[in-house]
Amino acid sequence: IKILFFFAVTLLIFYLIFRKIDYFSVKEVLLNAQWQYLVAAASVIFLMVVFTAKKWQAMMWAINYSLGFKDSFKMVMATFPVSAITPAKSGDLMKSFYLKDKVPSAQTMGAVITERFIDIFVLAFYSLIGAAVLKNYLILIISLSVIFLIPLFFLVVNKIKIPTGKWREKTENFLLISKVFIHQPQKLLPVLFYSLMLWLITFLEVKILFLALGVDVSFFHIAAAFPPAIFIGLIPVTIAGMGTRDSVIIYFFSPWVESSICLGVGLLYSFFTYWLLALLGLPIMKKMLYNKQNAYSRKN
Repeated sequence: IKILFFFAVTLLIFYLIFRKIDYFSVKEVLLNAQWQYLVAAASVIFLMVVFTAKKWQAMMWAINYSLGFKDSFKMVMATFPVSAITPAKSGDLMKSFYLKDKVPSAQTMGAVITERFIDIFVLAFYSLIGAAVLKNYLILIISLSVIFLIPLFFLVVNKIKIPTGKWREKTENFLLISKVFIHQPQKLLPVLFYSLMLWLITFLEVKILFLALGVDVSFFHIAAAFPPAIFIGLIPVTIAGMGTRDSVIIYFFSPWVESSICLGVGLLYSFFTYWLLALLGLPIMKKMLYNKQNAYSRKN
């Protein structure tokens, strides 16, 4: 029922978008996309998955769990099918299921949430640089607010006194990685590095998608204006952030680019970053779930 609700909201937002942007102009833009750039975008996507897997390895290392790159890569790929049909990349929470026999679920979920905050911080950092160069004060204020609030969140988490009771252990496990990063900041450095590289690759993907539709947008414009679209896309109201993310792309890029091209880039971004990876990750997810089921059967 929830997924149907999110689908309905997604369709409603696209209905409102297409009331302002001619559907046939968007169709023409997509049909005239230059295939060589689309191939390049697909190649960049796989590089993005590699850095995502390395980042997850670093997150697990921070809580003293050794995770091989191959296992991390498969785990990341196995989350994409769920992320493609749920809001706010909720598929990442599946990692706690895949690791539940080795790592307490609360620790894994805490790592997933903390990783999300780190990604948002890095995005805000890039957005701040781009907005400063372009002198876009709205994006500048948004970026500064995020950069201020996220470290504040970690500091507040570090001060939390966990009361005794049945939830004490789960709460301690959930907050573990946040406190590790506060007290052992050297463990945060690899995560920051991979996150910085990951979002640079994402910006490169967006630039390639604009080129595919015949427009050359500067890297500073993308660094400034695309992160707010990512932020809005993480609000859990639509499937894979579609609709909300596209609306922000149109809003921030339309001063430089035709709205139909902006929407085309948003749709291609959703296809490559969510739907293509979901299709490729589906057999991996199926195999991992099958192995989990067999392991559970043998155990019982």
